[in-house]
Amino acid sequence: MRKSQSLRWPLIILGICYVGSILAFWPGIVSPDAANQYAAAVAGIYTDHHPPIMSFVWRYLDKIYPGPGLLFFFHISMLYAAAFVFMQCFRDSLFKWWFVVFPLIPNILSYTPLIVKDVGFAYAYLLSAALLSYLMVFRIKKYKYWILSLTLALLFYGTAAKFQARYLLIFYTLGVAYCWKYKFSWRAALAGVVLYLALIFAMFGLHSWLVPSAQESHSWQLVKLYDLSAISIAHNKELFPEFVKNNPDYSFERVKSLFSPREVDPLVFATHSVLKVGKNEAERMELSRYWQETVTHHPLLYLQHRFRLWIHNLYSTPSERTHPADYFKNTLIGEWMMQPTVHEKIGMLYAALNVALQFIWLSPLLVFYTILSFVKFKKSNYAIPLLMFSLTSIMLLGVLFFCSMAATARYVFMCVCLLHASHGFAHKCWHAK
Repeated sequence: MRKSQSLRWPLIILGICYVGSILAFWPGIVSPDAANQYAAAVAGIYTDHHPPIMSFVWRYLDKIYPGPGLLFFFHISMLYAAAFVFMQCFRDSLFKWWFVVFPLIPNILSYTPLIVKDVGFAYAYLLSAALLSYLMVFRIKKYKYWILSLTLALLFYGTAAKFQARYLLIFYTLGVAYCWKYKFSWRAALAGVVLYLALIFAMFGLHSWLVPSAQESHSWQLVKLYDLSAISIAHNKELFPEFVKNNPDYSFERVKSLFSPREVDPLVFATHSVLKVGKNEAERMELSRYWQETVTHHPLLYLQHRFRLWIHNLYSTPSERTHPADYFKNTLIGEWMMQPTVHEKIGMLYAALNVALQFIWLSPLLVFYTILSFVKFKKSNYAIPLLMFSLTSIMLLGVLFFCSMAATARYVFMCVCLLHASHGFAHKCWHAK
C-alpha cells in the first residue's frame, strides 16, 4: 500500500500530461515522408522507400478514424506507456518524478507530434526497453511471458519501421532470452540469436508480402550515389558508372553546384535530378561494384565524407530549418502559437535553447554510462538495462556513420530517448555496493 501511495501523484500528473499532449498536438504533424506513406496506406499500394508496416498499420487505423490522428495516438501512447513502466522501476526513488517530466523534455517533446518512421521506431524500442528493464530489475515472474510477447511485437514493429533497427535488435532479443531464466548462459545467448533471426525473417516475409517487386525502390542506391559524389568532388574527377553519366540531366558541374555536405536530397529528389538510380538489376549491380572499387581506391576521402556527414547529426537540433511555432501550426494549439507575441517569444526561447538541444552534449554521458554499466554489471540489476541502452545508442551511431544519406537530429532521436531514460539507472549503478 505504501508503494502504491508513493506513485499516486506522479501517475496523476503523468496522466494529465498524456491527455494534455494528445489534446494539444491532435491530430499530429504529418511530415512529407508521412504524407507519401498515407497515400500508400489509403491506396493499399506499398513501396519499400518508406516502411510498409507503418503504411499497413495506418491503412487499417484510417478505416476506423480517417487521417493521422490514430497513428499519432498509437505513437504517443507508446511514449507515455514507457514513462509509466520506467516510473515503476523507480517507484521507491525520487527518480520516479524524472519520468513524469520525461515526455516533456524539449528534445523529446519536439518530435512527439511528428508522424514519421523515426518516432514510431524510437517509441516502440523505448517501450520495449522499459518492459525489459522492469523484468530485469525486479525479476518478475507473474505475467512475464505476456510482457515478453508484447515486447517482441513492439520490436517487430520498430524494426520493420526503420532500416537501422535491424542492427540494434540483437541487444533486445538477447534481453528477452535473459529474462526467461534471469541468468546468462550459452542457451540464453543461442535463444536470443534464434529470436533475432526469427524476427528478421518475419520482417522480410512481411516486406515480400506487402511490396511487389515492381514497387521496390532500392533506396540503398542513394547512399552509394551520395558517397560517389563526395569522393568525385574531393578528387575533382567524375567517378560514376556510365549509366549515371548517360542521364541527360547529368553534368559534373551540376553535381558540384548542388552537392550538400548534409544531405543527398538536392542531387536525387528534384524533378530533373542530376543523378539517377539504376533502373534494372544490371545497373544496380554496376553501381554497387563501382562504389566498392571507388571506396577501396579512395578510403580516406570516403571516411572524411562520412565523418563530415555524421558529425552534423551530433550538432543538429529539431526544427532548425523552420520556426518552431510554425512546426505546430496544424495542431489544436497552432492558432494560439501563431499569434504574433507568442510566435516571437517561442522563437526567442528556441534561439536560447538551440545549442543546448544538440546531441553532442549527451555523448560524454553515453561513454560514461557504458563504462559504468560494465563495471557494475554484477553488482546491480540496474546495470543490465543500462548496458542495453548504451550499446543500442553506440550501435545506432555507428550504423549512421556508414548508412545515412542525410544528417538531422531526427536520426539520433532514439539515442536521445535512451540516454535520458538512462539517468536513473546510472544513479542506481553508481551507488551499488
